[in-house]
Amino acid sequence: MGIKLNLGCGDKKIFGFIGVDHIKTAAADVIHDLNLAPYPFSADSVDEIIADNVLEHLNDVIAAMEEWHRLCADSAIVRISVPYYKSGGAFTDPTHKHFFTENSFQYFSSEHEYNFYTKAKFKVLKVELKAKDFGDRRHKLRNLLPFKKFFNFWLFNIYDEIYFELECIK
Repeated sequence: MGIKLNLGCGDKKIFGFIGVDHIKTAAADVIHDLNLAPYPFSADSVDEIIADNVLEHLNDVIAAMEEWHRLCADSAIVRISVPYYKSGGAFTDPTHKHFFTENSFQYFSSEHEYNFYTKAKFKVLKVELKAKDFGDRRHKLRNLLPFKKFFNFWLFNIYDEIYFELECIK
């Protein structure tokens, strides 16, 4: 059985996962800059990766995905949460370097027309748009909006985050 990594863990400790971050926190078991490959783990040693609001901060998404692919065993699961590109929060944080849509990780599929630019292959298992409830009235009303996916085509700030579940293909 392989290891499980919580990449960019910050102060969020998840039972059964090795916390990795570039700063020392109570949740960080391994201190490592995720922009620098190779990470201090063996190839094909990881069964699951959680990357909760970290990928948008890294310098190179493709390089990060290629390193995650190196770490993952075949069929390993990679769970990624990032700000949704139509969310004001995606643009508010000056440390965000990348923006993500529902199709961002299709790039790593064997069926994608530009699949030859990377050897890292992942199958997209799940894509879920999420609207967070920040406790204020505006966000609570937005979460009651009917036909959100329909209105999302034209409007911004209906969803805050996008969650991807990927399977590593070796």
